[in-house]
Amino acid sequence: MFTPKHTPAAILIAALLAGYPQTSFAEGFTGSDVLKWKKSSQESYFRTSVSMAGVIASQNRNEAAQCIDRWYFMDTGTQQKRANHIRDIMKQYPDHNPQAVIFAIIRKACGRLF
Repeated sequence: MFTPKHTPAAILIAALLAGYPQTSFAEGFTGSDVLKWKKSSQESYFRTSVSMAGVIASQNRNEAAQCIDRWYFMDTGTQQKRANHIRDIMKQYPDHNPQAVIFAIIRKACGRLF
């Protein structure tokens, strides 16, 4: 996913996300808020968060970016399995920021991003 031919798309996504306020910066935004969303919205949030972690890693530690790509984006079944895992961990830590939970899961699976 983070190969040179995908770099323009990653830059565009990063620019779009940087240009709009993110819900995750809202004061008091927690995993329990995310868990109240429709499943499809949760999975979109998870994909976006994991993608952004991959973009960060691709600029700092290419091996971590490749790990994230394999860990989450290998195929649809893998994505569903990872989304369920993220959801389960958020249920254990409902008062934590969802981005922090996702990044902690990624760090455990793939090491540091930078």
